[in-house]
Amino acid sequence: MTTRRVRYGAATICLLMFVLAALARAQAPAQNKADNSARQAAESQDHAAAYYHYMLAQRYKDLAGIYNRSDYVDRAITEYQKAIAADPGSLFLRVQLGELYWRVSRIEDAVNEVQSVLKDNPDDVQAHRLLARIYFSSMGDSNSGSGTPGMLEKTIAEFEAVHRLDPDDADSALMLGRLYKADNQPKKAEALFEKVLSDNPDSRNVLVNLTQLYFDQGDYDKIISLLENVPDSRMDPALLYLLGSSYAQTRDLKKAEDVFKKALDREPDSEDIRRAYAESLMAEGKTEEARSQLQEIVKSDPQSPMSYVRLAQLDRQMGNFEDARKELEQARGLAPDNLEIPYQQAVLEDTLGNETKAISLLQEVLKKTEKPDGKYNPAEANNRAIYLQRMGTIYRSQEDYDKAIETYQGIVALGGDQAPRGEALIVETLQLDQKNHKAMQAAETALKKYPKNRELLMQRASLLGQEGHRDEAVAQLENMLTGNADDRDIYLSIAQIYSQAKTYAKAEEVIQKALALSNNPDDQEYARFLLGSVYEREKRFDLAEEQFRKVLDADPLNDAAANYLGYMLADRGVRLDESVKYIKDALRIEPNNGAYLDSLGWAYHKMNRNDMAQSPLEKAVKLIPNDPTIREHLGYVYLALGEKAKALQEWEHALKFQRRGVSGDFGAQQAAKLRKQVNNLKHEIGQPEAAVGQN
Repeated sequence: MTTRRVRYGAATICLLMFVLAALARAQAPAQNKADNSARQAAESQDHAAAYYHYMLAQRYKDLAGIYNRSDYVDRAITEYQKAIAADPGSLFLRVQLGELYWRVSRIEDAVNEVQSVLKDNPDDVQAHRLLARIYFSSMGDSNSGSGTPGMLEKTIAEFEAVHRLDPDDADSALMLGRLYKADNQPKKAEALFEKVLSDNPDSRNVLVNLTQLYFDQGDYDKIISLLENVPDSRMDPALLYLLGSSYAQTRDLKKAEDVFKKALDREPDSEDIRRAYAESLMAEGKTEEARSQLQEIVKSDPQSPMSYVRLAQLDRQMGNFEDARKELEQARGLAPDNLEIPYQQAVLEDTLGNETKAISLLQEVLKKTEKPDGKYNPAEANNRAIYLQRMGTIYRSQEDYDKAIETYQGIVALGGDQAPRGEALIVETLQLDQKNHKAMQAAETALKKYPKNRELLMQRASLLGQEGHRDEAVAQLENMLTGNADDRDIYLSIAQIYSQAKTYAKAEEVIQKALALSNNPDDQEYARFLLGSVYEREKRFDLAEEQFRKVLDADPLNDAAANYLGYMLADRGVRLDESVKYIKDALRIEPNNGAYLDSLGWAYHKMNRNDMAQSPLEKAVKLIPNDPTIREHLGYVYLALGEKAKALQEWEHALKFQRRGVSGDFGAQQAAKLRKQVNNLKHEIGQPEAAVGQN
């Protein structure tokens, strides 16, 4: 027993000497800056008593944690106060007391205690570090608005002080970078993360934060450059996911697929990685492989409704419509209140031509989300605008333009950012209804309310171009150019006006300017599509085909490009089997698209398979009854099948719609040729000739 006491006593003396030395070091900065009164206080310091009460405070603090008893907390606070009274110059003890106040949620006392330390020594790094932690914990959830106003700025200021006083503190520097990001100061965050990573090249946390910051800013090339140089042994699934996503964004699809596959091999249970892998396969046109991956997600989590929704979306794109319908029904059974599901059901039914059912589903969603006072937050308003826009599109496909306009007025009524969006849709609908004068009036009225709205300004210019005022339209659009990447859309609008005016060389020139502003293949898709259409109008078919193939290389599921390429081949009567394949690819995605059905029927006609051409063309006429080109095509098929009366009827319809200006693609020269065919056919069947379709 005596031996134990000697050892315990020796240990206690050693510990006493160690703590006293620590206390002396901790108070040294304050002593260097203290005034006369501080020196007098220092002369009265009782280090032994301070140590004694400090050790008791530590003991009571430990007991409070073990037994969860508030009386121990009170005793710990009392002992800290006694220790400070014995050594009033010790900033170390005051910071310790401040930390205890914070731990027991006496935030105001904690802040006051730490601020008093900083008043005595503004460069006390431990005090700044503690105050930074206190402020950070008081920030709350900035997204929910539960944080204290101005707390983010205070927290940043304290972490900046810590970083200034202790630049080697990587954890605090990392937190400061995150706070800069939260405060929308990405450049400061980027510079800090890069500096910390340079000093700590093996830090995974810094690497992940810097990579995520690059990703949020869309700096995908920086991510690729950074992560390609990281050894494979350090590339965990999270980093591989970010690298794969960056390859996907820059449309390096094969590398994206390979990286996602590697990430999935390392974390096979990750639904996010598997879903990204499936998306990369879809982007490459490997739809069956993508479907297999999505089925794995459903199998691993059969209670996840959104997994069924994503699988249904892919099945819809692949033309597996019944599978898509079943998957959406399963999803709805799992989440009957999830409004994304009936919306996707509406999209599916619309794709299948079940327009009445699609409208009913959309009305159901709108009713469920309707508020009696008509007031919606921005997210709610955006969702309603999406539902209303889809419904209006269906009405437009039915050529029920009045109903479409009424629907779009519902978007205008939402106010805010949605109102000009609704106005633009109304202008567009009036254009489709061949009411250009009313469309221009609507555009001018809307621009009085929203004079800087780009979409409305471009629509007005487009209307001027359609009315033959090419130079005025181009001048208005050129006045909108700002010298940055946003000019891409302006250039494409100018190109469309030149193309309509058959000024093809200028259209090509402007499209090339748009392409120069397009940083990735996604941005280039529409520009290349438009360039292909210009080349096709110039009968430079090889160049047109090259552009459409580039679009399909970037997006194998681009049905518009597949149809255009297929129709272009069919209309010239070349590579007809290939033509049919492209058109069928488009129809697999949009099986009730009247234009695509017309393309298929015309391709079959060119193959002399008029028996196969009749059905798609008749369906196309039902879907788009006022299109003169479709009527003309169906007339040729009827004529080839020996049904001359039906052929004559379709051609007369075509000429009637051409006179109304329903289709800009059906020009006067084409009408004159068809008029001659009509007169010849009338002569054959014994009907009197007439100046059919003459103005």
